[in-house]
Amino acid sequence: MNRIFHARVPWYTLFFLILLAGITIWAYWEHSGVLAATALLLMVILIERTIHTTYTITTDGELKIHRGRFTKDVTIRLTDIQRIESIHCVRIGSMCLRKYLLIHHADKKVLSLIPSHEEEFVKCIKHYRK
Repeated sequence: MNRIFHARVPWYTLFFLILLAGITIWAYWEHSGVLAATALLLMVILIERTIHTTYTITTDGELKIHRGRFTKDVTIRLTDIQRIESIHCVRIGSMCLRKYLLIHHADKKVLSLIPSHEEEFVKCIKHYRK
């Protein structure tokens, strides 16, 4: 059975969405249609990418990364994964502002993923690699 993990929505994505909404409202208020249309387009792309990002671990031993309709899907064999690192950067006291997983796989390539349940995601990858 395939296992699907959704992406976590980080705080900076929400901040950027609020900023774009503010720019859109301001641009409409100032009758700047081009700026408002551009901000709306960026909002649609950001919301679509945020909502539709999924990481699927298949029973065939593959990790399929789907980052929305506007980008190409990425497929990695689980046997090609060399190591998985949990990165915590920009710490303020005990609070971590950015948290993500780095997946090192064949040909020295690195992917950055932000699954909503990181520990369960890593356990699932280790389980299906066997």
